[in-house]
Amino acid sequence: MMGTVVHAKENWDTNANKRKSSYIYIEALNHYENGKVGHYHSLINRAYRLDSTDTSIGYDKGMIDMILHQSDSIEFFNAHSLARRHFDAHPEDYYSSFRYGLFTDKIGWREESLRVWGALDSIFPEKVEITLRYADVLSASIDSSEIAKAVAAYNRIEIAEGVDVGITSRKIRAFSAIRDTANIINELNLLLNASPNNSEYNVFAGQIYEYLGDDEKALEYLNKACQLDSTNGNAFLQRANYYNEIGDSVAYDTEVFNVLKHENLDLEAKLRLLTDYIRALYSNPSQQTRIEELLAVLQEQHPHQYHIHELYSAYLATIKDYPRAAEQLSYALDIDPSNENVWIQYILLCAQTENNAIVNDAVNRALHYYPNNSLILFQAGISQVTLNNNDEALKYFNKAIPLAQDNKNLLSSIYCSIGDILQREKSLPSDSVTQYYEWSLDANPDNLLTLNNYAYYLAELDKDLDKAERMSSRTIAEEPDNVNSLDTFAWIYFKKKEFDMARNYIDSALKYSEEPSAELQHHAGDIYFMCGELQKAIEFWEEALKLEPDNELLKKKVKHKTYFYE
Repeated sequence: MMGTVVHAKENWDTNANKRKSSYIYIEALNHYENGKVGHYHSLINRAYRLDSTDTSIGYDKGMIDMILHQSDSIEFFNAHSLARRHFDAHPEDYYSSFRYGLFTDKIGWREESLRVWGALDSIFPEKVEITLRYADVLSASIDSSEIAKAVAAYNRIEIAEGVDVGITSRKIRAFSAIRDTANIINELNLLLNASPNNSEYNVFAGQIYEYLGDDEKALEYLNKACQLDSTNGNAFLQRANYYNEIGDSVAYDTEVFNVLKHENLDLEAKLRLLTDYIRALYSNPSQQTRIEELLAVLQEQHPHQYHIHELYSAYLATIKDYPRAAEQLSYALDIDPSNENVWIQYILLCAQTENNAIVNDAVNRALHYYPNNSLILFQAGISQVTLNNNDEALKYFNKAIPLAQDNKNLLSSIYCSIGDILQREKSLPSDSVTQYYEWSLDANPDNLLTLNNYAYYLAELDKDLDKAERMSSRTIAEEPDNVNSLDTFAWIYFKKKEFDMARNYIDSALKYSEEPSAELQHHAGDIYFMCGELQKAIEFWEEALKLEPDNELLKKKVKHKTYFYE
């Protein structure tokens, strides 16, 4: 009698838990519909704990747990078992089964994908999306029997919906896997016979024959495609690509221009083609006029397209036409000023023009949109340095410091720039200068500019010359033909009174120097004087004085033909 009561209570508890589970499950689905995934997951777990026999609840728990536990093989296996259990019990549950099939595809479980899509195809033979999935999984094989099943499935779709280039391309891809050229051509002929005057079908035929290595047939069909529809930009695009692939540069050049004239070809395709064209021909000066003509055509068609100006700018920068490159990027930024990195690129292009007014204008425009961008603030400081507005430069640099704490290379450059400014302020104590150089090296010990400028400053002070030599030697090791580094190294040896070594390095600096420098010529004169070569020393001093005619110390040296410390 007691056993009967206990059994009845257990049944009542079980049924109560199932009812609770069902209610919580419905609530979970409501949360999911409202985008509250966290609540959904929590409620699904509660519902499953109350009733683990409900395969629908188990399925939802399994699907979300598979996503959450992909790196835990045991948890993932358990979650998959729950999803699979529901599919095995209710494959006719179309939504759940389809979603389960997509997940098996995503994780690359081909055997399970074949099982799922095969079962669903037998239950829902009229659903093209199921048949297509099944055929696609079958076709990803080199087994001829599976390829045959895939083609049969594709054929069923064609019977239901008619011949289509999408299905034909899938069948051709399947036959390609087993290198069945005869069936590839057969499928191609079936497509062309269905619509022989379809321009896109002829483009497709040209691409397939090119893939098969039959250049004559490829060009025949591409030509036919262009003749059938002179407005089909894609046909001309593919013919241009074909000429490029076979190395016919003359035909390719002509075809690129034809492609760009097509209004119906999307801008992205044109830009892609033109980018490849520029990349192939930009180094040939004879092609520059042609490239600019093509870019002009594109700008005329799409006068307000950001990416055309960006491409034009990139091309001009490549051929070192920096003023026009900056101008084109300026137009792009007028259209869309939302990209911080492009503003920085624009400032750097302006800097290449060596026109301080242009650089300053670029910096001010950028700061209008991004007043707290540390890199733009740094460039603003550099701009003020070139204008000899050191106080303004320091304001920008100091504002950039707290914003650049996560960018150690930039922070190092800022500290170095401040050190360089303070170095020129002769009235300041040397400790204030060296502190900024030390901070720069703390942020980036490999900052070559800091190492050079710090070493030169110490040499000028006649202080810590061994330290200066160590720092300068690192810059020489990294950049053995850098004129500034060689000059600094020579000057350190001069200060150490190792004059022969100083002469060796000043000679190297003079050798690599492309433009005359008063400071370099001045140093060379001092070093040659100390090496006992008076006439050479005077010649260097005279050259320096021509470049810096107001330098009183140089005037004394030239006039008296001897060395002066001050």
